[in-house]
Amino acid sequence: MTSERNILRRELRENFPRDHGQLLPALHYLHHQFGHLPEWAMEVVSWHLGIAASEVYGAATSYTELRIDKPGKHIVRVCTGLSCWANGASDVLASLQSRFDMHSGSTTDDGQFTLEEIPCGFVCALAPAIEMDGAWHGRVSSDDASRLIKEAMSS
Repeated sequence: MTSERNILRRELRENFPRDHGQLLPALHYLHHQFGHLPEWAMEVVSWHLGIAASEVYGAATSYTELRIDKPGKHIVRVCTGLSCWANGASDVLASLQSRFDMHSGSTTDDGQFTLEEIPCGFVCALAPAIEMDGAWHGRVSSDDASRLIKEAMSS
């Protein structure tokens, strides 16, 4: 872990000036590197930028595109924006929650799937929409979502 911290410190020094305005770019950098924001890495950012750890954590938890917990192998995001919700996203979400016996924002016990809600995926014309491992699928039904899950399980 110490070598990871040292590597991250070096990368932050090389890429991010010690300026408060670099907080979000640094968090996005961490997210890109690790797929989530590990606590130890946020502490390193706090140290590098001279910002209180609570402020770093507050920023990290304020943006839906950033996740604190390590996600599962497959990430399923259900758009719950107005257009999607009005066109059946609540049914799709409920069927996925039932299938995985979990709530939004959690990962299955086997670490295979993370289910998340996104307040708007900006694909309103495709409502209801889900994102599966970075690819958007539109006009999905509960059955379509189950099919996508089965395909992911077999890959």
